[in-house]
Amino acid sequence: MDCAPIPLAPTEIAAVLKNAPNLHEFDYTALLHYLRGSGRQYRDFNDFPHPKKALILPPHAETPLQLQRGECTFSCRHSHEGNSAITFYNPSTQARTTGFIEKIWQLPLEGSMQSFVVVRPHRRLSAIEEGMAPFQHYPGFMSRIVDAHATDSPVIIEPHHIVTHLTTFQRPKGTYGIPRETLIVCWALNRGRR
Repeated sequence: MDCAPIPLAPTEIAAVLKNAPNLHEFDYTALLHYLRGSGRQYRDFNDFPHPKKALILPPHAETPLQLQRGECTFSCRHSHEGNSAITFYNPSTQARTTGFIEKIWQLPLEGSMQSFVVVRPHRRLSAIEEGMAPFQHYPGFMSRIVDAHATDSPVIIEPHHIVTHLTTFQRPKGTYGIPRETLIVCWALNRGRR
């Protein structure tokens, strides 16, 4: 499915909501917080009574393993690790960063099917450890080294926040003298397009 919002008829919305699984409470709360933080004043579906014409976040969402953005396929990490490594704009910080796609949610909002992506950002190394690898001295490589384990704090983004796929290369403990497993991430696939 392409990630652009797809208009849906009321009967299609009802069918999606009937067949889609429930979002876990934590996921529902995180998505509600994201929507409100982006200026969309959605209400919790349990927050009765609802005023007329209120935007209510449904408790159900489809959870596809991948989504299409143009000619690129982006996948959840447990489905296809290579297609899950991305560079993205973090909407809360406006910074460009890297991470792995953990989940994809698709649900009807305001009459169209919309997609949201849960990303686990890569955990940065300390400045000293990062300096032990050569990448800071060769910015043309478009690479950096990060901890092999992603952060514990997921970030919700939308498909338009995705910049490009990454290539990743796992390195064992001790590579470049760094006393932990690391991951080299390279964003050269972008080729300056975004």
